[in-house]
Amino acid sequence: MKQIFIQTAAADLLGKAAQYKKDGYRMVQILCTRVPEGYELTYSFDKDYVMENLRVVVPLEGSVMSVTSQYWYAFVWENEIHDLFGLNVEFIAPEVDYGGKFFHLAKPMPWHELANAKQPAAAVKVNLRPGLGVDAAVKPAAKPAAPAAKPAEGGN
Repeated sequence: MKQIFIQTAAADLLGKAAQYKKDGYRMVQILCTRVPEGYELTYSFDKDYVMENLRVVVPLEGSVMSVTSQYWYAFVWENEIHDLFGLNVEFIAPEVDYGGKFFHLAKPMPWHELANAKQPAAAVKVNLRPGLGVDAAVKPAAKPAAPAAKPAEGGN
């Protein structure tokens, strides 16, 4: 599978999603994460084993247009992003816009604050195991071998 990442302005997102739909791509996922500039969103589209990812950075007080007019099922990801991060997703299809009530949360927008974000200490390698799916277990790093002991001088 080939994977391509394309930096995209938030204002161009809906038009590009419409073009992917017209070209026969399926929408695979929308990922959101907090970054110092605000939010980084990745919209993934797949066709013929080529995955194209639109990468959009939205300012903290900014917003992004919904893509539910092109990919109706995106409402799940868009409501999730709104509820967990607090990012305003404009014009979600009205019949599936939960208005901040998609999840019942103990604390509203728990991933809104960057200070609460936990960064991994090191990258996690994902091993693909044929026939068994993805093994994403975090394995402890191997400890370096102890240096070999030097032989005593002047021995028997």
